Amino acid sequence: MSLVADGCVGWTMTSSAVIDVELILGGSIVVLRVGSSSSCRPSDAADMIRRMHARTWLHAPDQFLPGAELFRSNRNFVVWAYTVSHSQLLLRTRPTYGGGERQSRIDIVFKPVEAMKLRMVYNGLVVRCAMQGEIDRIHAEHTGIDRKARCLMLEAAEEQDYVVTYAVGWMEDMGTERDPSPLAGFAPGTDPNRILG
Repeated sequence: MSLVADGCVGWTMTSSAVIDVELILGGSIVVLRVGSSSSCRPSDAADMIRRMHARTWLHAPDQFLPGAELFRSNRNFVVWAYTVSHSQLLLRTRPTYGGGERQSRIDIVFKPVEAMKLRMVYNGLVVRCAMQGEIDRIHAEHTGIDRKARCLMLEAAEEQDYVVTYAVGWMEDMGTERDPSPLAGFAPGTDPNRILG
């Protein structure tokens, strides 16, 4: 059986015999359980998932319809880096969590950024296109923003923030938190890995 997915949202080892894989298929999240009665052994699935890279890049006008949900994850994201040289904002999940159990790393990059209102940590994250009323409010708060830039809402629990940008992309891989993001090119003086290293 072959399966073509739009991307891998995440995976969880539920026991030594079962792995749940969350895939995006046709815009919906589908959980694929591997192991137990499956013909694919969990160890084979784990190796496949470790090599899997899910990557999306949105920049065309028809990809930003008012109210459209672009990204959703129940993982925790932190503001990892921002650089003024290319106006890039990087949000990142940490690839490990409680008990040291390994998870994939997800990077979300916005560039170039015209304006933003952020918090440092998002416990679960939804990125969606702003509705017209939200766009008007953001432009009223920040005069001089190019109207061609996209207003994207960042939602976590009942909190709302925003980023005004021209493009957004995300990638999931098994990199460490210190590995550079394949989506963002930071100038040497602003590279988070050099600053934090």
